Amino acid sequence: MSKNMLSVLNENDVETITTLIDKLEASPFNYLKLENQDLKIVIGKNGVTETVQTSGQPNVQASVQTPAAIEQVVSEARLEAAPALEVPEQETEDAEAKQAANTEENIVTINAATTGIFYAQPEPGADPYVKVGDTVQEDSTVGLIEIMKVYSAISAGVAGVITEIHVESDDLVEVGQPLISVKVN
Repeated sequence: MSKNMLSVLNENDVETITTLIDKLEASPFNYLKLENQDLKIVIGKNGVTETVQTSGQPNVQASVQTPAAIEQVVSEARLEAAPALEVPEQETEDAEAKQAANTEENIVTINAATTGIFYAQPEPGADPYVKVGDTVQEDSTVGLIEIMKVYSAISAGVAGVITEIHVESDDLVEVGQPLISVKVN
């Protein structure tokens, strides 16, 4: 979906779409199709491909794989529709102080390379790949991220000791989100 498509939606539209996504996810239906003179929206659970058209704009092919994928687009639209938020100076200073402390302590954060579901263990009921206090090597697997039934291993990338795990297994993570902190040897 292009950014131009999102400009036709106001904040109330985005909230309505979010509610529809939640209701569709809880329902036995596979997809929902809404259309008026200007806009056609198809929301699907199990991989729906549909043409989306707005008046005066060319057809745009949109492939909707899961409600989570739609939620990401809606979140982006919500960010665009929301007024710019000012971060209080104190919060900025706190974040900078924490970053400086991590640099001084040789702590590296392993971040999510993609959006998906984080798994801390190879299968349900198994021991987690790592725990706080574990020693890891550069090629040690510290978790998995699943996107549409494709699992990608997350390597530590550094040798050191796990100091903090920022997410829990089965959490939805976004690109760049901190997953695990490692004190480098």
